Amino acid sequence: MRSYTVVPGHQGITGNEAADSLADAGAKSDIVDPGPTAQPTISGIGSIARSLAHNVTSGWWRKNEPTLSGGYRKWQLDYALKEPMELKLSRPTLHRLLALRSRHGDFEAYHKRFKHEDAETHCPCGKAKTPEHLVFCEISVRRFHSCR
Repeated sequence: MRSYTVVPGHQGITGNEAADSLADAGAKSDIVDPGPTAQPTISGIGSIARSLAHNVTSGWWRKNEPTLSGGYRKWQLDYALKEPMELKLSRPTLHRLLALRSRHGDFEAYHKRFKHEDAETHCPCGKAKTPEHLVFCEISVRRFHSCR
């Protein structure tokens, strides 16, 4: 229950006590004004829709994330409705990032799993092509820094 403090400057004003009494009765009442101000706004409906969509997709993600491969889960990605920042990357960089995350790319383990006999499974530097190697290989690092 709310308590009200009477401000001395409002005392003695004709109708003030009656207005206070009516406001207090209205606040305690279950009656809602059915007028246009009681109707939802377009902005309010949009907020509710975004909140519902977020709750549904977040729940779906929490339920399905454990079924993803360990290699994918280690990235600890969140499910978002907004466009991810990664889409601002150049296509070649985005391609490599997605290959890294999904582990579906020009990697030794991928080629072995699908029995690609003629695949080149080693980097020109001599090491096996792995998702991690793509990030740390001196050739990739040099190429990345030259493009900046």
